[in-house]
Amino acid sequence: MEGPPPADEVTRVQGRLAEFARSYPELALYRRICEGAAADDEVAALLARAAPGQARPVLLLAALHDLVLRRPELAAARWYPSVTGGPVPAGDPWPEVRATALAHASELREVIATRSTQTNEVNRAAYLAPLLAEACADLPDAPVALVELGCSAGLLMGLDRYRVELAPPGEGPVVLGDPSSPVRCRAGVRAGGAGLVDLRLPRVVERVGLDRSPVAFADRDARRWLEACLWPDVPGRLERFRAAVELVTTDPPDLVAGDMVDDVGPVGRAARAIAAATAGTAPEEVHLVVMSSWALTYVARERRAEVAGALADLAADGRPVSWLTAEPPGCAPGLPPIPDDDADPVGTTVLGARRWRRGVEREGTVWGWAHPHAEWLHWQPPP
Repeated sequence: MEGPPPADEVTRVQGRLAEFARSYPELALYRRICEGAAADDEVAALLARAAPGQARPVLLLAALHDLVLRRPELAAARWYPSVTGGPVPAGDPWPEVRATALAHASELREVIATRSTQTNEVNRAAYLAPLLAEACADLPDAPVALVELGCSAGLLMGLDRYRVELAPPGEGPVVLGDPSSPVRCRAGVRAGGAGLVDLRLPRVVERVGLDRSPVAFADRDARRWLEACLWPDVPGRLERFRAAVELVTTDPPDLVAGDMVDDVGPVGRAARAIAAATAGTAPEEVHLVVMSSWALTYVARERRAEVAGALADLAADGRPVSWLTAEPPGCAPGLPPIPDDDADPVGTTVLGARRWRRGVEREGTVWGWAHPHAEWLHWQPPP
């Protein structure tokens, strides 16, 4: 039998749990679970079983959430709005969550050792939509082949089919996408906002997602894991996810199992060729747009620049290529830093772009920053 994890790894995990709890004081359930686990060697040791680079608080939280979604009769389940349909009840969830975790430790260890969290927060479309529109503003009529790195189930590739509402303070909202869509994404514009009203989404004719383990909605276990990766005490997230699943499955994107660094080149070429055939246009007229949202952060730092290298190769023939990134500060290579006084303690998402036109790369640009789940947006593209 495998022995306990090293004590120093458990200590590192506890530090990350404590930091998560401090960063999200508004989360009645997840804050308290992380506070409790940060002070509990036995529960923290469960997370220490994660694969290298995956021992993050969100993985423990997702494993616990998956457990109660599978077993709603467990004592801890009564604290989860995703199970009960109501708010997080008053009181302290930690004693029952801890007891449930230890009673089912072997199940949780297996999930933690073999799974990783997968990006599936649909509301991130509220910052990806203006990013996409801005990147395509110089090529307004070009059909777009959209490729998402770390796509999970590919829900974010449906962003132009959602109602994306951007709400500057004291002004009427700017709406991108389909105003009548049942999937509603929203970000309050905390600062900036110049030019939002002029943005238009391009015509997306091909959508391809690249992920090590893409999720097919027909796989009930995989779909439940996506739900488990959502934070149940954030109102509206589960409902929006389910509405997006229903909409996107009527015309799903192509999902490819592969490495987002090694395989972005061939996937990009294939997407561009299919887009040209679909649009009935010359291949050189297709705009290849590659995007990632909180996915590149899971790639080893020394490999991230290889994505830019692969895209530069794709752009060498003169066809337009854009790489849109919504990642933590310092994660996406080749972008200028945001001002230190604009960093948010919750974990700012930097909205950046690198673009190749006629075979030449333009200067990397930051067009804004946002809350990681798009609760707010600071939109400030340079002149």
